[in-house]
Amino acid sequence: MRALALYAALPASVRFHTRVRAATCPMQAVLERVPPEGRLLEVGCGHGLFANEAALRNPGLSVLGIDPSVEKIRWAEATVAGRPGIRFRAERLEDLAEGSFDAVAVLDVLYLVPREEWPSFLGRCRDRLRPGGRLILKEVDLRPRWKFYRCVLQEAVSVRLLGISLGRALAFAGREELAVLLRDVGFADVSVADLGRGYWTPHVLYQAARP
Repeated sequence: MRALALYAALPASVRFHTRVRAATCPMQAVLERVPPEGRLLEVGCGHGLFANEAALRNPGLSVLGIDPSVEKIRWAEATVAGRPGIRFRAERLEDLAEGSFDAVAVLDVLYLVPREEWPSFLGRCRDRLRPGGRLILKEVDLRPRWKFYRCVLQEAVSVRLLGISLGRALAFAGREELAVLLRDVGFADVSVADLGRGYWTPHVLYQAARP
C-alpha cells in the first residue's frame, strides 16, 4: 500500500496502527469501488490511511476525510505535505456543511454509533451525496460466529479499555437487516459483498446509491 510511506516520519504508535489497519482490513477490495474522479468523502477517516491511498491511486479524485478525533486528524494532516486533492478535518458528520459528493466511504464506523441513531447517520451519508452518488460501507457480519465473537472481543478492548477508537456503542447487525435499513433510509441499488475470506474478521461491503 503506497500510502504507508506517508507515515514513515510519524510516531511509532501511528505507524503501528496504520500498518495493522492495512493488514487486517480488505482495503484493496474497497478501493476498487472508489470512483476514479470526482469527490470522495470518508467519514471516520482516523489517521487517513484509506483516504490517502484513494487519493494516491486516483489523481482525478478530490478526497475529504473527517473524524471527530483531533489527535488522529493532526497526524493525518501531517501526511499531506502540500499534495493537492486531499484534505482532512476534525469534524463530525452532522456538522459537515459540504455535499454533492460522488461517493461517501464509511469503513468500520457504524458499529460505534448506537443502533437507534443508525437511520439518522445513514440518512446524513445519503444527504451528502449527489443524485446517483454511491455509498461505500464496510462493516462486519454476524457470521461465521467465531469470527464475529473474536471481532467483538477485539473491539471491546480497543474501544472500552484502550480508547483507540472513539465511540458510544458496540452495535452490529446482520447483512440482511442492514441492507433493509439502507433501503428504508432512501438508498437504491443496494448490494452486499463478502470480503471476509482470508481474514480473521467477517468483513462485508455494502454499496448503495442515492436516487
